[in-house]
Amino acid sequence: MAEDEQLSKNQIDGDAEEDAENCSQWRLEKKQKLDDESDETEDLDEDEDDEEEVHVSEEDDGSDYSMEEFTISDKKFEILKPDYCPEGVEEIDEDVWIKYLKEISESEGFDIYHYPGMCLMARYHPIDIEKYPLELEELIDFSNAALLDFNQKEGTKYKLEKVEKANRQLAGPGCNYYITFQAKDSVADAFKTFQALVWWGIVGSGSESSAAVVKFCRLKAAAAT
Repeated sequence: MAEDEQLSKNQIDGDAEEDAENCSQWRLEKKQKLDDESDETEDLDEDEDDEEEVHVSEEDDGSDYSMEEFTISDKKFEILKPDYCPEGVEEIDEDVWIKYLKEISESEGFDIYHYPGMCLMARYHPIDIEKYPLELEELIDFSNAALLDFNQKEGTKYKLEKVEKANRQLAGPGCNYYITFQAKDSVADAFKTFQALVWWGIVGSGSESSAAVVKFCRLKAAAAT
């Protein structure tokens, strides 16, 4: 059983890495396309005033959560805008994007307070657990599975009390769920805050069966003072 679980985890990690690699390659191709278009129009723009530039922060979705900054001109903005703006939004909110990417990096995907909205480059999505009760039911199941894994490894007897929040990220043929929840130790009668990363998706090539895999469950570290 442990061997099967390890194989599943290796497969999941491989799918996530491939997803991140494909995304990075897509961005490089996109940037190259923009550079080529810029070269083609350079002669026409020589006599024009310098265009105002917009700085956009872009996240590398690898395991190190690194961030990359690049600069785009007004002309290139029209090409990139759909990737960074939700439907109906006309302008990139640079301040929100910078905070969003910083929060993902610093919290490893668990704490997002500034969300730019549903668009291609916003790959971490906060889940509204109050608005979508069915989502909450799934998160409760994932949290219980994560807590069971924690108790078995640590020899503790925590029981789930409340799911506080969760964020979702596409990862291979499924999704990563970054869940923050409260649990109570039935022995010490103490409440603790936990963080769990659970992957859920299709297992096996061509298979219609789905599975949830606990990647880790841990006590949330105390905020730095």
